[in-house]
Amino acid sequence: MLLLTGLPARAGSSDDTSFVRFEFGGSSDMTNERFYEDTFDDTTFTGRKLTGSPEYRTAGVAALDAAGAFLRGARFALRQEGAAGDHLLRSYTRLELTGAPRDGWKAQLVPELDVRRDRSFGSDRREYRFRPEGRLRAVSLDHSNTYELLAGGDWARFSGTSELLTLDRNAGRAWARWSHAPLDALWETELGYGVDARMFPDSVSRDHIEQHGAFALRRLLPGGGSSAIELQLDRRRPYYSTASTRDDYWSGRADLNLFVPLHDKLTAEFTSSVDGYRYERADTSVYFDYHTVDARPALRWALAHDWSVRVGPRFEWLVAPRVEAERYREVAAAVELERLHGREWWSISPSAGWRQYDRSAATVTLDEPDLHSSYLFVEGEWFSDIGLPAAVRLRLTGSARYESHEDPSQDATSLYFALDVRRGF
Repeated sequence: MLLLTGLPARAGSSDDTSFVRFEFGGSSDMTNERFYEDTFDDTTFTGRKLTGSPEYRTAGVAALDAAGAFLRGARFALRQEGAAGDHLLRSYTRLELTGAPRDGWKAQLVPELDVRRDRSFGSDRREYRFRPEGRLRAVSLDHSNTYELLAGGDWARFSGTSELLTLDRNAGRAWARWSHAPLDALWETELGYGVDARMFPDSVSRDHIEQHGAFALRRLLPGGGSSAIELQLDRRRPYYSTASTRDDYWSGRADLNLFVPLHDKLTAEFTSSVDGYRYERADTSVYFDYHTVDARPALRWALAHDWSVRVGPRFEWLVAPRVEAERYREVAAAVELERLHGREWWSISPSAGWRQYDRSAATVTLDEPDLHSSYLFVEGEWFSDIGLPAAVRLRLTGSARYESHEDPSQDATSLYFALDVRRGF
């Protein structure tokens, strides 16, 4: 399927500080979704049929990595990627400039340019994005405090015969962060405040400003364990008074992570998150208040040959006070197999569970239709990055999901598979 021939010889230096490396190869991916849809003869409903939407794409890929020093000890790192195929044309450029203006200080400028044309699924979409970002970091003399300022932008333009919904935008952002982590302490604290301003030339009613407040508390536990609590509160408000509440809301998220070693090869893990939205003028159709809760207790075993396995249940709840049809409870069993060894990385994650809606479509009358029905699901994700002889790397990514609904007309399956093979020089 992929031919790696006629490639140039290795270029660039091999020292530790400066290099030039090339990658050439090819990629292929397949996506397919199967679902039921209504069929009609003129205006007469004739039933439902199983429909699929398979899509296959192939492309040649190339990449350039370069790094070196210049101008009084400053350094640069360049990443240039390109893809050309039957459905996708893409160019991605990232330049990282780093310097130390004085002891304990670090300055960084990172512009990114992403240009693509995507004709997948019969569409024709063109996208141009430029994202510059600058950081300035200072560390105190005792190395216990770190101060960071960030400023950046996001310029995006979208066009094409099938691009009708995504708006062009001009955006700017700024963040200030402070972290406190004394070398002799078990605690680490972080505070941050940020602002995003977004303007949309095609729709000034979408112009808005969004403020963020962040807090994190981390602690090392006896025996090599760790715990962390991370919180973020956001407030988005429109520049102009509008009838819609789409950009007028509060949102927030809280994350809890806990890792406790039980044995030299066994670790207990617990991760949980809560996030939600509260609109200033909430409705019961699109912009309604809700929050979700996620909890994942698990045990992780270290196995032979650098494999590890993580096993545990997964719980998820969605609570929408005014929209009963959106509320659900989900329980699942999940397994994660992972291997990090030499030039190999494997990750395989199967899971299965049940999502129960408070008001399932299978339990109400036709006079009171609902949007969802409860269902059983089985899904799996896998990823591998393998180093092969002759400086060849193979990357394999895939996912599959099957849903069996109480209302059979909502049954669905999806499959995604991608293969990327490259040779480095």
